[in-house]
Amino acid sequence: MPEPAKQTELLPAWHVFPFRVPLFEVDLGHAVYHGNYFHLFELAREAFLRDLGYPYRLFMEHQLHLTIVDVSCTYRRPLHYDDLIEIHTAVLGWGRRSMALSQAVFRTGDSKAPALCTQATINMVCVRFSGQPTPLPEPFTGLLKQPPLAPR
Repeated sequence: MPEPAKQTELLPAWHVFPFRVPLFEVDLGHAVYHGNYFHLFELAREAFLRDLGYPYRLFMEHQLHLTIVDVSCTYRRPLHYDDLIEIHTAVLGWGRRSMALSQAVFRTGDSKAPALCTQATINMVCVRFSGQPTPLPEPFTGLLKQPPLAPR
């Protein structure tokens, strides 16, 4: 899978998911617990697929699943309850059965420039419900070949 470029500012992305950090993601230290960032990434990936025109429901209807096989995550700045954020999702590449995404969380709610808080690279493999790897659906890869989605 391709290595992600270092992202230190807002860059053009395939998809931008605006969100406000909910209280249930925050720990006793008043910051988002490190494991909970994966909830945020999942919400953004689902929104990306929906806006792409191939919601995750279509994978499931064909008894397919995108299984995460490798994740690399870098935490730069903490997020707190009620922070306004954007989660950027970009496709780094895909093969016959796999794809790689870069996801980056930016704090956007204050008067300063958006600040990169967390970035992850996620590698996934398409599998049948039986667990057998299988090719990505052609209608899905056809959509990936289209021009990137415009940020909202």
